[in-house]
Parts: sequence; C-alpha cells; structure tokens
Amino acid sequence: MIDLLIGKPSTDLLPAALFAKAAQKALERSDAPSLILQYGPELGNANFLDRLARFLSLEYHSTVESQHLCVSTGASFALQHMLTLLTRPESTTRFAFFQNPTYHLVYNIFLDCGFKKDQFIPVSENDTGLDVDALAEFLEKHFPQGKDESNNDDGFYSAVMYCVPTHANPTSSILSAAKRARLVQLARRYNMLIICDDVYDILTFDGNVPKRLVAYDLETEGPPVVVSNGSFSKILAPGARVGWMEAQTALIQRLGTW
Repeated sequence: MIDLLIGKPSTDLLPAALFAKAAQKALERSDAPSLILQYGPELGNANFLDRLARFLSLEYHSTVESQHLCVSTGASFALQHMLTLLTRPESTTRFAFFQNPTYHLVYNIFLDCGFKKDQFIPVSENDTGLDVDALAEFLEKHFPQGKDESNNDDGFYSAVMYCVPTHANPTSSILSAAKRARLVQLARRYNMLIICDDVYDILTFDGNVPKRLVAYDLETEGPPVVVSNGSFSKILAPGARVGWMEAQTALIQRLGTW
C-alpha cells in the first residue's frame, strides 16, 4: 500500500500554538473586520508586502522590493494563475519547457490550463543544471527569427518554461550563475516566460542562497520574462496556503488581477 504521508513533516514540527496566538492577536484588533475579514487590495496588504520584502531580503541576502511582490494562495495555485493570465496555448504560446526530470504534479496544472502533451518539451540536466545549450538550439530551430513580432502586442508569451533553479525537485541540482544570466537573455530574445518554482531557496543550509533567476531579470533592461513563485508551505507549514510572486512591477500589476 502506498504511504500517502510521504513528504509530510512530522506534526510536532508544525507551529499550531504560534498560529493560534497570531490569529487571536490579529482578530482582537479593533480594525480586524476591515483589515482581515473584508476584501483586501489586489496585490495584498501593503504592510504585509513590506514585511515580506524585508524578510526575503534577509533570507536571500539580496534586496527585495515590495513593489515587485504580489500575494498568492500558494505556489500551485499561483502557477495556474500565471498560466491563465500570461499564456495562450491554443494560439500564441507554442511550447512548454520542463526540466527532465521535474516535479511530476506540475504537468496536470499545465493540462488544466489548456496545454496539450505534444507541446511539452523536456530539457535535460547536467552537473550545472539545465542544458541551456540544448534549449537554445530548440528555440533557434522553431523561432528562427527570434521574437514573433506579430504577437508583440497581445500580451502573451510565445513559450513558457517551468523550472526549479535551486535545489531542483527531484534531482537537487542548482543552476549555475552563468546559465541563469543566459536563460534571461534567451527568454527576452524568444518572448519566453520563465516560471521559477523557488519554494526551496530559503532551505539552503550550506552557504548563501544562489542569486534568484528573477534578480537577473530585474536588474537588466527589457520586458519582464521571469516570475519567482514562492510559498510558506515548505518553510512554515504545508497548511499555510500563503505565497508570493516576485517579478518586474509591470508584470506584478497584471498578476494582481485575480
């Protein structure tokens, strides 16, 4: 019989008392009805976003700005949300790239968003992560002119990649800095959206967290092509269905439309 509890932390690690204390303190505030139980800002509570930015800056050892953040209800739903808003698999978005192997449940999310299996393209790994050379060859073959200018104004991407740059699931590989920079260049050239599953970054125990792929996108000029998809489910508790997306401000504003 398959053990359905595989992958779940021991319950003695889950901070139930902390959640109870925090919830009671929050709900006892005089402004709790409007602050907690009322409809909130589309991007998330501004105070929470500021605190989240400070927390991530400390954990990443790299500055994170609150205007680049948007609250989500977890990484899986955020992935579905991004695919729904930013891709059109029936027309504009021709391919979906995945690390091979990758997190197996992600395929169903893409299928639910309208992608077909024949649009799935595996990208193998080597000792420095994704084989970016193989990806570049594929893109050059199928998009010989680079970005399709006819799709420039429709707001959707010509291709999408799902990857786990740091501590990849299941291989644990870490994408090298040189490959991260080149991936952003390729994404800009071919109008490819890169969705980074960054839920394991803060679990880095040896050395600093590698520079996030989205940071390369944020610090260089050009249209937004990378979204960092984060979640508290791996660092706090699986039932804490709260996460965040980080991207250029223009893209975050689009993703704030729920």
